[in-house]
Amino acid sequence: MKRTRTLIVGGLIAIVAIAGGAVAFQIQAPALKGPSPAAALFYQQKLSDAGGAIHAMADHRGKVVVVNFWATWCVPCVQEIPAFSKAHADAGGRIAFVGLGIDSPSNIAAFVERFKPSYPLLAAGAGGTELARAFGNESGALPFTVVIGADGQVVASHLGKVDDAILQAWIAPYVTGGPAKSASVPSEPGS
Repeated sequence: MKRTRTLIVGGLIAIVAIAGGAVAFQIQAPALKGPSPAAALFYQQKLSDAGGAIHAMADHRGKVVVVNFWATWCVPCVQEIPAFSKAHADAGGRIAFVGLGIDSPSNIAAFVERFKPSYPLLAAGAGGTELARAFGNESGALPFTVVIGADGQVVASHLGKVDDAILQAWIAPYVTGGPAKSASVPSEPGS
C-alpha cells in the first residue's frame, strides 16, 4: 500500500514536471516569422490621400513605419503633427510615416492644404478605428500611434499625444543608422 502510494505520488510529480516543461517551452518558443496580424491587416489597406491618389500600405512592407491615427477635430492629434512632420523630414526616407485620418476626405484635404505636413495623411474613415483596435487600441480613442518594424512586428504603441522625446526614442536607432530590427526600438513604459 505504501509502495503504491509512493508510485502514484511520484507519477503525479512526473506528470506535473512534464506539463510544466511543456508550458515553459511554449512561453519561450520564438515568435512566428512574418508580420503581426494587425500589421498584416495594415498592409492590406489601400487608402486615398487629400488629392485622391491611392496609397497601398503594402508598399511599406520591409520598412519601419510610424502609423499615426488622428482626426482634424482632435486637438492633441493636430498638436502632434508638427513633431511627426519634423521627424519624417529628419529621417530622410529611412522611416515611413503615415497619418490615418479617422475623418472625411474633405476635412483631411482642407487640413493638408492649410498645414502642409511632410508625410501623407490618408483618409481611413471609420475603418481606421477598427484598424487601430486591431493594433490594441480597444477604446478607439485618438491620437494613437504605432511603430511597425521592418519585420512587420509591432514594436511600440502609444495612446495619447506623442511628444518629441517619445518619438525620437522610437526612431533614433533607424535615423542614426542603427539596426532595423523590431527589438531595437524602445517602447514607452506602459505601452
